Amino acid sequence: MSSVKTSSDDRISATVARYDAVAAEYQEVWRQHRPLDAIRKFAALAGRGALVLDPACGPALDVRLLRDAGLIVAAGDRSHESMRMGKLLFPKGALARWDFRRLPFADHAFDGVWAPAALQHLPRGQIRAGLAELRRVQRHGPMFVSFREGTGDLEAVEDPPAGTVYATPVRGEELYALLVDAGYDEVEIEVRPDPLERSGVTWVYGWGRLPGDGHVRAIARKEQS
Repeated sequence: MSSVKTSSDDRISATVARYDAVAAEYQEVWRQHRPLDAIRKFAALAGRGALVLDPACGPALDVRLLRDAGLIVAAGDRSHESMRMGKLLFPKGALARWDFRRLPFADHAFDGVWAPAALQHLPRGQIRAGLAELRRVQRHGPMFVSFREGTGDLEAVEDPPAGTVYATPVRGEELYALLVDAGYDEVEIEVRPDPLERSGVTWVYGWGRLPGDGHVRAIARKEQS
């Protein structure tokens, strides 16, 4: 049991170290390949002025885009260098270094959670608990998560320019079940091509909303009308 835990911890630490090593380069490459349509949808569902959480923001990749969409953003990451880069870009922003498995917030603090490619860097056995922690701090509004599509458990994958990192891919039906089990309603799953157009790499987007969230439902109906 302990050897498995150590192996998972070592892979998580190695992943964080790779992102530490290339924070500036990573920001430069990936800021040109953000899911703009998903950001617009998330912002519409959350509502202008909503306080949202970006729990694994890397070098503040989506902070400006979320803010430009009318949201108030609290963001953080476990990577020290990513947070240093983020604070250089947004010196007055609400950015902090943390492990999102233990967030420094009270229950029900946020109006939405934006978590692309966050949970995939956990071992499969910790994904459910990681999602529960994100759910704990969410009061209402939308949840967005994304994973590489596939199977495996903290397997080695390439994430340019970081190189080899470790990720747990999931299938769409697995992500659907995770969101439903965590208490989300109106769950939607989308399979998307890789933003860098890499052969054999696809992504799974997962959307959820909290049950009885009238504000979110009203915005969604307005957007569709």
